[in-house]
Amino acid sequence: MRPSMSMLNHCKGTVRDGSDSRRAIPHGQRMRLQEVDRIEVTVLVDNYTDLLRTDNTSVVRRPSLPYGEILLAEHGLSLYISLWSGRNSSHILMDAGGSDISLQYNAARLGVSIREISSMIISHGHDDHMGSVKGILGHCTGPVPVYIHPAAFSRRRKCITAESLVDMVPPDRDALIKVGAEFHMTPGPTRLCQNQILVTGEIERSTSFEQINPIYFIEESGAWIPDSFRDDQAVILSLKGKGLVVITGCAHAGIINTIQYARYITGVDQIHAVIGGFHLSGSFFRMVIGETIFSMKEIDPAWIIPLHCTGWEAMTRFMEEMPDQVLLNTVGTTYMFGE
Repeated sequence: MRPSMSMLNHCKGTVRDGSDSRRAIPHGQRMRLQEVDRIEVTVLVDNYTDLLRTDNTSVVRRPSLPYGEILLAEHGLSLYISLWSGRNSSHILMDAGGSDISLQYNAARLGVSIREISSMIISHGHDDHMGSVKGILGHCTGPVPVYIHPAAFSRRRKCITAESLVDMVPPDRDALIKVGAEFHMTPGPTRLCQNQILVTGEIERSTSFEQINPIYFIEESGAWIPDSFRDDQAVILSLKGKGLVVITGCAHAGIINTIQYARYITGVDQIHAVIGGFHLSGSFFRMVIGETIFSMKEIDPAWIIPLHCTGWEAMTRFMEEMPDQVLLNTVGTTYMFGE
């Protein structure tokens, strides 16, 4: 449902900007990534848990816990990303779940040491991706670089009807700095880990069918305007001999837009894996599920792993139409790409 004009009126460490952010690249400019030998993505927080799945393969490792222990699911996302190049390895955290409970609880059960992360990447400023940022930083031994878009700190609202207005509390930047966040804020793409990881920054919109849900608003210059999610960003890696691995938080910019932009700025067309939220849940996005799957078939990734906000209807249709490529996620699963 699109808001009426009356609804619209009713709804109305260190901080660094893009000028000195590490390896910041002008928006829209192409750049190259250093290939890595191996990538592992462990899902620490997601909407779904199922400890009965044991379909382990060379790509999928399901969690195995002692009898009586469980993993927690919640409306949120957090991914522990590890990469190897020769003998060198790096570990980063992308997003931090929706609460201060599940991420740390699940990481402890899975034996994942969050203290080993070299940096944190925030896909956008919604609370279901930043719930445990403060708690995680408090357990680290020193300042942690946090890569985030400046707009992630803006005030936001969700307005389904004139009677259901929800203020979305922005992250408390000063409080996070006090517990060790070293913010790197830039609207454009940034490379880190010796050019092995690309944070896209703002994602250019190229598809006609991927639209922003009109219930979201953002405050700019004292006025409430429709939220275009300028802060939505993804993580891109290049796997040796295989192509790109595209990792999204919610893909508010559109999952196909995100993949196409990753191809453009890296100059690599082949997509090996797509993992993350596709934001196809809810009635507004139902009409674009078919076109999204059609476009994904043309892209033809080896692996498609929809998480979080993708929604059961879209996940089911992906599994029906691309059964050999789609993997159903559960909390605690690790996905392994490369040798």
